[in-house]
Amino acid sequence: MDQEQLEGLGGSISELDEQLTPRTPEEQAAKDKAEAEADPVNQARAWGALAYSVGGMLSIIAPELKSVYTEDACLAWGTAVVPVAEKYGWSGPSNVPELGLLMATVPLALPSFFIVRQKLRDMRKAKAAADEARTVDNGVAVPAEGFGGSA
Repeated sequence: MDQEQLEGLGGSISELDEQLTPRTPEEQAAKDKAEAEADPVNQARAWGALAYSVGGMLSIIAPELKSVYTEDACLAWGTAVVPVAEKYGWSGPSNVPELGLLMATVPLALPSFFIVRQKLRDMRKAKAAADEARTVDNGVAVPAEGFGGSA
């Protein structure tokens, strides 16, 4: 054997050794995750899931967008993103945990914001109506009890 063949054999032995070396469950899980993320179909699904989540959040404000952000449309978008992600070295949405946090927070925060805002408006309207009802015929307002006024 010449030197070139020996070097080629050394690389094959290293690959075989890596495959046969026992791994801890954590190491195996990390390896499995890396292999899954390298698969273009899984990458397309991950990117598509990102678009689907964004669509779900936007649908809170504009329900008519549910018909736009369908699973099929988002998967098609995710499939189109994969080559761009590869070109720019983007590792995928699963490697940005902040996106996961954002995706989990927005569906809680947006409805809460809108509901609290509406409740505050309703309370102001009720107070204004109560104040108006207390106004005497000559246009002098009677102080409202319980709203900081004195009776």
